[in-house]
Amino acid sequence: MPHPFPANDRFAYPEPDDGRDLRLDFLRGLIMIYVIIVHMEYYSLLSMFAWGRLGLVSSAEGFVSLSGLVLGLVCQRRLAREGMQATFRKLWQRSWQLYKAHVVVILSIALLGLIPFLDLFELTHWWVPTHRDQAYALYPPPGTHWLELLKQAVLLRIGPHQYQIIGLYVILIAVAPIAVYALHKGKTRWLLGASWALYALNAWLHLRPSGARFEYAFPLLTWQLIFFHGMALGWHREKVLPLITRIPAIPLAAAGMALFFVFIALNAPHPLFWNGPTLSLIPAETFHSLYGNWFQKTPLGLGRLLNNLALFIIAYYLLSRYWRIAHKGLGWLVIPLGQASLYVFTVHIYVILLVSNTPLPGYDSLWINTLLHVGAILLIWWMVKQRVLFGIIPR
Repeated sequence: MPHPFPANDRFAYPEPDDGRDLRLDFLRGLIMIYVIIVHMEYYSLLSMFAWGRLGLVSSAEGFVSLSGLVLGLVCQRRLAREGMQATFRKLWQRSWQLYKAHVVVILSIALLGLIPFLDLFELTHWWVPTHRDQAYALYPPPGTHWLELLKQAVLLRIGPHQYQIIGLYVILIAVAPIAVYALHKGKTRWLLGASWALYALNAWLHLRPSGARFEYAFPLLTWQLIFFHGMALGWHREKVLPLITRIPAIPLAAAGMALFFVFIALNAPHPLFWNGPTLSLIPAETFHSLYGNWFQKTPLGLGRLLNNLALFIIAYYLLSRYWRIAHKGLGWLVIPLGQASLYVFTVHIYVILLVSNTPLPGYDSLWINTLLHVGAILLIWWMVKQRVLFGIIPR
């Protein structure tokens, strides 16, 4: 493949020879940092920019779509090397591995709840952000028979809300062989058409076929859209992704869209974890109407989909053009986190538990909370670098 940049562009990403694309690891690492910040709901210098300041997006969309992209890329190479049967088998093994990890996380939190001095509220309840008084229990009440608790855990109907998206990922990987088969047979349009049909159907019927808890935040028939589109993009990576750097109009259009979405986000009437100036050019009633019709997270509004696409194009373009700068500045931190994203997702649950059982969040201090966020990120990074429990926790 010809290099998309001039030979004298010393900052550009060196095109891989069918090896690992570190740009994708870099992006996944940024998303994992985003996950840690938003799941530790403290007002800090980091959270100020993580809650709706860069557009009307969340870390969840990036995690699901990039996971699909990487899976599509990996499956294409594995199928060529090992065949379809081995590819399918490894997908189902991976799904089973993550399912077991999910159940263990759920049950471990339940067991830790038996320790009298531990406060598990952060993990066992979901509440309206900044309003802990409006909390909803995610675990059965104390005294529930252990068989009932085990049943609910096996069915993924309980568990920390910070980990629920892994249940979605478990099922998506389990059904991924359908996408692999379609992509291998050259039926990409059929796959994407069926994906959009399911998305449209669920916008109308609001189905939750798995019955798992994650369906309330990440309905399977809706969120499959970005996963399978990610898989298709990963499968056709060599044809599609270079267009971002070869056709200047693509990143320019993405930048224009992203700025438009940032403008809308800055007009939010009640921004979370933000103490800076806001805009009031869009009336509150109009903003709520726009958000409700186009940008809601759970049903994946079309505006939110466009916002995520625009940010991906911009990020991929900048990493492609200025890779050496980005790699030198942040690569040491974000690439290891991106390469072990599922490990990070699991470990951060217990870091939240650790931090919430110290008196530090109670000070409600901008500087203490900033140190908590930075400390949690660096602690998890250190654990990745030291490969702590790598033989047990999926990566």
